[in-house]
Amino acid sequence: MSDHWKPSLFVQQAWKHVWIHGFVIGVGCVLIGSVVWFFFTDTPASPTFHPGEPAPQVQAPPVQAPQVQVQPGASPQVSPPVPPQAPADSTPPLKSQLAQVLAGIGQANQKKDLSQLLEYYSPNFPQLQQRTQQISQNWKIYDYPKMDFAMTEVRLLNDQTAVARVIWKVEAHNISTLKNRYISKTYLIKFAKESGQWRIKALDKAE
Repeated sequence: MSDHWKPSLFVQQAWKHVWIHGFVIGVGCVLIGSVVWFFFTDTPASPTFHPGEPAPQVQAPPVQAPQVQVQPGASPQVSPPVPPQAPADSTPPLKSQLAQVLAGIGQANQKKDLSQLLEYYSPNFPQLQQRTQQISQNWKIYDYPKMDFAMTEVRLLNDQTAVARVIWKVEAHNISTLKNRYISKTYLIKFAKESGQWRIKALDKAE
């Protein structure tokens, strides 16, 4: 009786030992499987690219231009338009134009050219014929090696009329006596613009 019990007891202990080991191994497999499933399911899959395919472009968010804050009731500031520059006026100033007339009269007296002299006098000059006759008589007596003038005042009365105060300084050489005279006279000369050219219209002695 004791001989039959011993093998039976040994077999029971061996199966018990195998069952315990099997249970522990099974629990371990379940835990390992759970951990593996957790990591593989929670980790997002990274995109894969095939060689030769361009990588997808990520569009940047649109950038909006800064908005100007305008206070209520205030109008937005606008830059004033720049006016075009006017072309430079090439016309010489009035004093320069009148000086050309006086310089022409001086040259005509020195050359004793009556036709040139009359170009600088207006046809409406008072007693122009008597004046030209007097000038012709003086040319027979005197030479004028030097004639200078200076304008001290210039006024524009309107677009066609101007007045100037002129000081004449003349060196007169007497052809007969060979003596020189130095003459200085001041005149108020009235100019008129005729056919686009300034001419002497009147001449009066000034104090």
